[in-house]
Amino acid sequence: MSSSLLAWLFLGLLAQAQTTLYWDINGSAAGAGGATPSGTWKTSGAANTNWSTSSAGTATTAVWTANDVAVFSAGTDATGAYTVTVSGTQSVDSMLINAGTIDFTGGTLSLTGTTPGITVASGLAATFDSKLTGSNGLVINGAGTVLLNNTGNTYTGATTVSLGTLQVGATGNNILPTTTALTIASDASVALLSGSTAQAVGSLTGAGSLNLGNNTFKVGDTTNTTFSGAIADDGSGTSVLQKTGTGTLTLSGTSTFNGAVNVSAGTLVAASSGALGAAGSGNTIANGATLALSGNSILNTTAWSVNGTGASTNGAIENLRGANSLGGTITLSGNTTVASDAGTLTLTGDVGLGARTLTASGAGNINLSGAISGTGKFIEAGGGTTTLSGTTANTFSGTTTINDGTLQLGKTAGVAALGAGAITIGDGTGAGSSANLVLLANTQLSGSASITLNSDGRLALNNFTQSIDKLSGTGLVDLGASGSLTVGAANGSSSFNGTVTGGGNLIKAGTGTLTFNSSFNFTGTLTLSGGTISLNAITLSVGTLHITGNTVLDFGASTASTLNATTFIVDAGVTLTVINWANAVDYFYAQNWTGATLGGSGTTPENQLTFSGYSNNSTQWQSYDDEVTPAPESAFYGAVFIGLTLAWVLWHRRPPALLA
Repeated sequence: MSSSLLAWLFLGLLAQAQTTLYWDINGSAAGAGGATPSGTWKTSGAANTNWSTSSAGTATTAVWTANDVAVFSAGTDATGAYTVTVSGTQSVDSMLINAGTIDFTGGTLSLTGTTPGITVASGLAATFDSKLTGSNGLVINGAGTVLLNNTGNTYTGATTVSLGTLQVGATGNNILPTTTALTIASDASVALLSGSTAQAVGSLTGAGSLNLGNNTFKVGDTTNTTFSGAIADDGSGTSVLQKTGTGTLTLSGTSTFNGAVNVSAGTLVAASSGALGAAGSGNTIANGATLALSGNSILNTTAWSVNGTGASTNGAIENLRGANSLGGTITLSGNTTVASDAGTLTLTGDVGLGARTLTASGAGNINLSGAISGTGKFIEAGGGTTTLSGTTANTFSGTTTINDGTLQLGKTAGVAALGAGAITIGDGTGAGSSANLVLLANTQLSGSASITLNSDGRLALNNFTQSIDKLSGTGLVDLGASGSLTVGAANGSSSFNGTVTGGGNLIKAGTGTLTFNSSFNFTGTLTLSGGTISLNAITLSVGTLHITGNTVLDFGASTASTLNATTFIVDAGVTLTVINWANAVDYFYAQNWTGATLGGSGTTPENQLTFSGYSNNSTQWQSYDDEVTPAPESAFYGAVFIGLTLAWVLWHRRPPALLA
């Protein structure tokens, strides 16, 4: 290679070397050219030699060289406000404002540095009306203020505010590129100047401060980020924080904004009590989006419109962990799922279902302490526990379904936790007692309530008292040691194929019929105060059978049924009438009959029990087997039965010779 060619290459590389140029409009005289050295930033023209290689401004000035570092000070005299007019597109590695207050206007500044920065010294400010482009993002340094005003900024990459303040102008929407990843360091701040405009960014991280003004701030792409800083606004209540994109944004700082929170897509995690400030009216959670809570947070917000099953069907409102509370009324704008993965989620506001369905899911706990209203439905679908608490009645008229998990009714005693709609416990697919309705206080349901217990369903009185109208299904009624369930309170009729357990009291009230279609044994009390109790080819064993009102006991036509009572009580002045009784087919046993005499008949209380077709004076409590039966026919049939049994035994024990 020739020496001339080597020299040419060296000169070319030297020409491309990066230098630092200082703004200087007064030639080789010291300083930048006075307190307000306004001028044009241009790469050609004798009138545009506004740059010096001397920090004191004493070198000969020249036109701008592309891709160098621009410093706006030359000496110390440029202390005022001045304008730098950008002509065309000027490429600059990075910019430092060390003197005065500058407005960059016109043209385009192409940021070409590896990490192109704008550094403004403390107490100073720089306004960029010029357009910013570039492919390596933007870094704001220095303790001063940078104001971006151009709505056409198209630089790509991240926007990092490491120090000082970045102001986003109110001249129009999206001053920052909408896909930029915005980071606000702990000693930095970003402020959206009030103007009722909108700014979108791809993501938000850092620990600094963000002021929304009265604007809409949209944040979110596919990434997952955390912002631990503080979010404020201008106090007018018109700002909007909008979560967009499918990713997750976690807010863990203490904020004060009182505008609205709109979760439009993805997941917004509130990980501190101050994460959402004092979010006012207009808060929304869209279909497919999730507001998630963690950090043992108490969120004092006002009102929410909620819709959908959430991001990845995790719930429109989701409790991630810990004990978290969300305030404000909730209005369903579509069928909605609320979920608790772990810990306890408390919703303290009233819930307006409208005609929608609210589903509670997840392995954790949910507490709804407000009043639930509307014509919609409620579904418990998770393996966890949902509690309906508070002092105001739930009045929704739709059905209540417990597919899995536990629904606890914990309103103030006498205050309805569920409306008058039908209640179904269990979906028939889980293990026994995997779906539970549990009372935490007396009288949580309307007396007209209708309950269906499927095979996996359990109604637990939990030692409390409740009246309902109808009971059906194949599940379990658990009275507990002292609970009391009244069936038929509104004179309805029921057919029940399940079982009853516990030591409490099952009461048949009203004029309707309660039919038992399956055999069971419980140690508590069966109280009959009216209507009809029907045994459909079953064996029923109870600790105490107590007759408190005129009642019919139906043993079922053409079926064999048995009733066993450890203790039998018939109150004074009432009558139990037995119908569809077949001697030697149906059986009624009482080990203890209060007031009665074994072998006696025709006197109280034996004559308070009448077998249809027999005189009440013929009712007898037999001494040899404790059977309650119409005498003397039952004794005759009993003797015949015993004789036939003895003959059968003798026949099968006959000597072999008799077989010859």
